[in-house]
Parts: sequence; structure tokens; C-alpha cells
Amino acid sequence: MLEMEAQRLEEQLELERRQVRRNRLQLVSAVAQWIVLLSCLVYFGVGFLHPPTTPKSQWIEVAATDYIPKEKRINISWNRGTMNVRNLSIPIYCDGFYLVSLKGTIKAMSQRNASLSLKVYKRSDASILCVKVTEEVIDLVTVSEMRFKDEVYLEANRDANYKDLTLGLFLLTPRSDCLPDAYKM
Repeated sequence: MLEMEAQRLEEQLELERRQVRRNRLQLVSAVAQWIVLLSCLVYFGVGFLHPPTTPKSQWIEVAATDYIPKEKRINISWNRGTMNVRNLSIPIYCDGFYLVSLKGTIKAMSQRNASLSLKVYKRSDASILCVKVTEEVIDLVTVSEMRFKDEVYLEANRDANYKDLTLGLFLLTPRSDCLPDAYKM
């Protein structure tokens, strides 16, 4: 009988030890969760109080007019984006690699078999993209390195009509080498 009482007390003591361990583990887990939650709140709070100083990404989408004149800059207008159009071209303020996209439908106005070429320039002597238009639909993408003071513009070797011709630029590299907004005017 004494042995049974001793065994029952030992079992009860072991049960209490397990319960104490479980409670201690739950307490440690709860404290760790609160610490993680508090650190996340501090991190996001600091992020909202001090927004990042790097400027927004540089990108633009422009559209051409209905008629493309021969061997002149094509009249482009701003559709959307963070970059501007100035003097029929897009001035570049950030050094880096740009994704260049040219899409649309185009048709030469003169001579049926004459080839129409459409060029995208970054400087007067540096062509980024040269398209020999054999089909009506254009859908091309390339990557080009551009520097501050480059100007991107379109030019064609023949008179042409187009439908939905768009040129898109998107800066792929970080904006660490950009001219501040105050100096862009």
C-alpha cells in the first residue's frame, strides 16, 4: 500500500513537472513571438517615417503621330511614365541599361517594293534599333546602355503611315547615377 501511494505521488510529481515544462515552453514561445512582432512593427514604422531616398524608376511610353515624315525626327508625344518628351526626343538623365520596346503597325506610302527602315537613336550617330519593315506589324525589344545627355528619338527613311506605334523605355539598373530632379529643367 505504501508502495502504491509512493508510486502515485511520483506519477503526480512527474505530471506536474511536465506541466511546468510545457508552461515554461509556452511562455518562452510567447515572449519570442512578441519580440518578433515588436521588431517588425519598429522596422515598418521606421520605414514609413523615413521613406527610401532613391527616386522612382525611370520609364516612359510615347506614341508617334499618324504620319511619319521621311528622314526627319518623328513627332512623338508622352503617353505615360516618369520621363519626359522634349524637342521630339526623350532626354536621358540616368546612366544605365534601358529596355527599349518598339511596337505598332506601319506601312510605307511610296513604292510597293521599297524597303522602309525605322531607326531608334540614342545620339545622332548611334542607332539603338534599326528595323527593316517587311511586314506591317512591328514588335521588337532590345537592351541598350545609355548615358546622361543622350536623347532617344525615332526616324524613318521613307514617308509612312502607322497605327498604334509606341516606343517604350525602362531603366533596368539602379538609379544611383541619376541627375537630381532639380537639374532636369
